[in-house]
Amino acid sequence: MRYFLILILFCSGLSLNAQKLFVDNSHLFYQIAPIYEFKKGIVSLTFDDGYITQFTVGLPLMKERKIPATFYIINNNVDSLTRSLILNNISKDYEIGSHTVSHPDLVKIGNAEANQELLNSKLFLQKYFGMNSGLTMAYPWGIYDSSVRHIVEKIYLAARTTCPGFNSLQALERYDLKMQGFGEQVNSHTANSWVDYAIKNKLWLVEMIHGINDVGYSPIDSEVFSEHLDYINTVDDKIWCSSVSNVIKYIDESKNAKIECELCSDTVFKIRINDFMDDSIYNQSLSIRIKVPDNWDSISISNSAKIKTEYYNKSKFILFNALPDNQELTVKPKLISTPENESGMRLVYLSANPFFDNIKLTLEVFGQRNIDVVLCDINGRLLIHQEEKAANGVINLYLDTSAINPGVYFLRVSSYRGDYIIKKLVKI
Repeated sequence: MRYFLILILFCSGLSLNAQKLFVDNSHLFYQIAPIYEFKKGIVSLTFDDGYITQFTVGLPLMKERKIPATFYIINNNVDSLTRSLILNNISKDYEIGSHTVSHPDLVKIGNAEANQELLNSKLFLQKYFGMNSGLTMAYPWGIYDSSVRHIVEKIYLAARTTCPGFNSLQALERYDLKMQGFGEQVNSHTANSWVDYAIKNKLWLVEMIHGINDVGYSPIDSEVFSEHLDYINTVDDKIWCSSVSNVIKYIDESKNAKIECELCSDTVFKIRINDFMDDSIYNQSLSIRIKVPDNWDSISISNSAKIKTEYYNKSKFILFNALPDNQELTVKPKLISTPENESGMRLVYLSANPFFDNIKLTLEVFGQRNIDVVLCDINGRLLIHQEEKAANGVINLYLDTSAINPGVYFLRVSSYRGDYIIKKLVKI
C-alpha cells in the first residue's frame, strides 16, 4: 500500500522528466512534446453524416468557444445549402472528413466498389473544400474488415470506428480509432467524465455525435452539448482539443522532427526544426522546450510565437510552438545579466519516473569531475554502482534495471569534490 501511494504521487507530478530529451552536437538541449503544449490528454469532437443542425446549431456553439471539430460527411448528403454553410463558416480548425460517397456497408459491397467509395469521397472533399479536407474517415455503420482497412490505409491518414473506448498514444491504432458516442441517454456529466478520464490516463478521447435537437440519428440536446463544451474550456490547461487530422499530423511530425542548431552562442540561438515531411499536408505546429542560458531575460523568437519560461533543477527552459518546416528561427534575449560562475554538476534530464527496465539521465558538468552513480533500495542495499569521468559539458548515463524488482529506490549521483544529487524513484 505504501508503494502504491508513492506511485500515485510520482505519476501526478510528472513534467519535464517524463519527456524524451535530445542533445545535438552543439549541446542544444531540446524536447518535442508528445501532446501539443505539453498537455496531459486529447479530445476530438467528431460529427457523422452531415446533418444540417451540425452546422446551424453545433458549429456556432463551438466557434463561440473556439473549440475545433471534425465533420465526417456523406458526399451524397452535401446539397447547396450544406456546401454553402461549410464554405462560409469553417476555418482551418475544423476538418471535413470522409464518411464515403453513399454510406454503404464497405465489407458487403466488395473491395473494388469500396475502393471507389473511399477514393471518390476524398477527391470530392478536396475538390470542394481544399487539400486539407478528406484526410481522415469514419467507417459507415462502423463496419470494416482487414481488406477494407487495407484500402483505407492507402487513402487516408486515420479512420474512426464505432467501437467504444479510448486511444493510447503509446500504442496508437490509427485505423481503428475508438470513440465515446453521444446520444439521448448521455448527459453532460457523463461526457465530462470522459474528458477527465483522458486527462488522468494521458489518452486520446474521440467523441462521436450524430443529430442535434431531435434531428438525425440518436440526437443530443443542444443544451447538454453546450454544457459539455463549457467544461472542455474549463480544463483547457490540461486537454488539447483538436481535429482528428491535426492530432494525427502532430503525432507523425513529433516522431520525425529534429532540431538543429546552426549557431548557439551565449547571446543567440539560430535553429531549424524539420520533420522531413510534406508541408502541404503536415502543417501542424509542434510544441518545443529548449534549454537557454540562465542569464537570458525577455526572450523572443523570430516567428513571433509566445514564449513561456520555466525552471527545472536550476536550469532555464523556454516553451514555444513552431512549424517543423525547416525555416531558420532566431531565439535571443533582450537583456543579458552577468553570468554566475558555476561549479559542480546539474541534472538536466531524468527519464520517466516511475520507470521500467532502465534509467537515463543527462548531467551538465562544470569543471573536471569523477562521477559516482549509485542505485540502492530503501534499506540501503547497493544494486548498481557506476563510475564515470567527465569534464566541462554534457554526460549521458544509462542504468540497466531490467533485473531489479518493482519497488522504491534511491539514485545518488555524486562527485569526489562533494557535489551530489539524490532522487527517489519507483519501479513498476
